[in-house]
Amino acid sequence: MVGELVKLTSLKTFVKVVLFVIIFVILSVFIAFVLKDDTTSYSRVLTHEFYNQKNIDILFCGASHVSHGMDPRIADKEFGRNTFNTGTPNQGIHGTYAIIRQAIKSYKISRIYVETDFAVACRDGKKHAGMGKSDFIVLSFLQDFFIKRDFIFENSSHDTLLNAFLPIGKDKLMTLSPKKVLHKIKSLITGEYFKYEYKTPDAGYAGKGCVLDYEKIKEGSFSNDYFEPPFKPISNYWKSYIEKIIKLCAENEVEIVFYAMPCSDFYLHEKGDYNIFYSEMKNYINSLGFEYYDFNLCKEEFSMNDDDYFDDNHLNINGIDKFSRFSCDFFTGKISAKDMFYSSYAQKTQNQKQKIYGLLIIKTEDGKSFEIIPMTNINDKDSITYDISIQNLNGINELAKNTKETKVALPKGTSGKILVKSYVNGILNNSVKENYVAL
Repeated sequence: MVGELVKLTSLKTFVKVVLFVIIFVILSVFIAFVLKDDTTSYSRVLTHEFYNQKNIDILFCGASHVSHGMDPRIADKEFGRNTFNTGTPNQGIHGTYAIIRQAIKSYKISRIYVETDFAVACRDGKKHAGMGKSDFIVLSFLQDFFIKRDFIFENSSHDTLLNAFLPIGKDKLMTLSPKKVLHKIKSLITGEYFKYEYKTPDAGYAGKGCVLDYEKIKEGSFSNDYFEPPFKPISNYWKSYIEKIIKLCAENEVEIVFYAMPCSDFYLHEKGDYNIFYSEMKNYINSLGFEYYDFNLCKEEFSMNDDDYFDDNHLNINGIDKFSRFSCDFFTGKISAKDMFYSSYAQKTQNQKQKIYGLLIIKTEDGKSFEIIPMTNINDKDSITYDISIQNLNGINELAKNTKETKVALPKGTSGKILVKSYVNGILNNSVKENYVAL
């Protein structure tokens, strides 16, 4: 009798624990859904569209350069196939591999275009390092249980596994902003949330993973107030996943094309010698038996202007249209590699007209002055002059006019904007502004 009571008590305890776990999970899923800040997320729209295609023939893979790269309305027509972009913000190569696995499982993919963004290719990485925001965006894209499981275990450490599996947790795009939560609840009630539309005051959507930013950089206005980190060698971590992608595609008879989206010349010059990265990437991809196409080496008629970008390395609506058309012409054989590309980035800049791509406005360590550093292909620096002004609460104060001096003192104890115009042989080339705080 006592034994039966013990068994009954144990069973009741077990049932209570199971019910608690079930209720906890259900509540966690509900709360996570309500608190997830994805009402205006293009990744959510992309995911919905991805799983509602009859078939996807051609896939463009990578990070945000891909989502701001190929317009599927143009690509579908030019290729005569159904194309799709799977670029998500800051997507790592491990995320790209997982998405390609999911795509091949979901559709009869015939070809993938893998974008070799140096910000991803040169990123230090290792397995079991823990998952961040970009990884959870990828995870929400994956539907296959085994692919999700592998992605979590490959990219989570022992102490981060629980966070990876639970609906609520760190880096899962949760918001506690009452305004955002109420906005989501309202969109759920009205049904707007389930229309799967992406639109902001500054951006629209071309469909199938392509984001169209409306803002544009004014010609000659690229500037920065800090040094971009220099190019690093391609990481072994990135290479290991590239070789996994190649193996996966070979097993499924999927063709691979490796390419690089065009960044602004200002951005590439900020980071140092792009030829170093290009040569290393080209040699590596060639060693695997593939061609490599880098659109940073385009000849003049296919090059981007400043106003084709909405920042220094992402194309806007005009740039996407322009790139989609000429890159599709190249990939479909209407333009040859010889007509499209220079043999090196150095050859490209040597053949460009002499210009200043943009200006670095770098404050000195003591905070009392700043230095102007032109990013340029001009050899004769004496041909460059500057007009320099300060704008603050006292109005606009001209510090120097038609000067070759690049180091300028800041008015002590003020803050505002540094205004710099640069000239090449007396012809206006750049007009930039950067914030400053003087000690």
